[in-house]
Amino acid sequence: MKNIHKNILHLEPNRGLMNDPNGLVFFKNKYYVFHQWNRFALDHSYKEWGLFTSTDLLHWKSQGSAILPDSLQDKDGVYSGSAVVKDNQLHLFFTGNCKNNDQRSSYQRHAILHKEYSFIKQDTSISTPAECTEHFRDPYVSKTDNGWQMIIGGQTRDYRGAVAIYNSVDLNAWHYQGIFFTDDVLDQMCECPNLVHFDEEDLLMVCPQKRDIETDKNISSYAGYIVGEQKGYRFLPESKIQFLDEGFDFYAPQVFTDKNNRKIMLGWMSRMSEEQEKKCPTRKWGYIHCLTIPRKLKFIDGKLYQKPLKEYEKALDLKKEYFSTDIVFNSSKKF
Repeated sequence: MKNIHKNILHLEPNRGLMNDPNGLVFFKNKYYVFHQWNRFALDHSYKEWGLFTSTDLLHWKSQGSAILPDSLQDKDGVYSGSAVVKDNQLHLFFTGNCKNNDQRSSYQRHAILHKEYSFIKQDTSISTPAECTEHFRDPYVSKTDNGWQMIIGGQTRDYRGAVAIYNSVDLNAWHYQGIFFTDDVLDQMCECPNLVHFDEEDLLMVCPQKRDIETDKNISSYAGYIVGEQKGYRFLPESKIQFLDEGFDFYAPQVFTDKNNRKIMLGWMSRMSEEQEKKCPTRKWGYIHCLTIPRKLKFIDGKLYQKPLKEYEKALDLKKEYFSTDIVFNSSKKF
């Protein structure tokens, strides 16, 4: 029987459950897209990083497992994170999840590419600051004028969503600089932060969560962004939070810069509940979920614009009809 749900342009696993895109980076003439992956089951009981690579952002090859939950500080899951290049080396940062006697502990971990698609975990481990709960995850690392900074999504002790910030000169020793941003719009917890610098504005991308304080269960969540300005180790908002995507299935986006200096975003193409996942039609083929196609970002006249890459316009063939609807890419703005 033919799998009519098989994607051609969207990244999806050959088996298991895929979720958040991680570690998006261009390194040595190749694009890397890591992702959350349970290769053993169609649920969220296990988390490692899988990896796809490409030379053109259109044709991708799965490289299988990249980082496994095989050490004491990530034994219950390798959670989301980011990638940067320093001194011609590829560095990955991720959250190690540990659970002991129903108590969660989170550690921000560091790994370096050793040889082709093989990574060595470093001794670097950042514990959660005293003012936050152990809902503290998803380090997003970026270059600054004086070194490097890391923002991390979290929850304060009074159950408010927050983004924390650290700095480093060498990617090894990290120094806590306090709460980068907190506000009621971040609900009870905030995850998967990104900080995107445009010419005149900074965008803080976040995924706020409403959580049941008694059961610690996620009630609702979405992906949004706030326009503002980074001033030192603080983010000063200039707008209300806005949805990054008005659809039902978009979450945990990450942004990186490609070799042509384009700002490109990929997201997880799902916000399904566990019950909805049980009805996903690809289960019969042994996998569920995929990522969005890459989107080019521009910030023009106070608005964020998203558009499929030109590489994908050609691949889709504008004359071809899909489900009786012509796919047309156009914009009133120069993009």
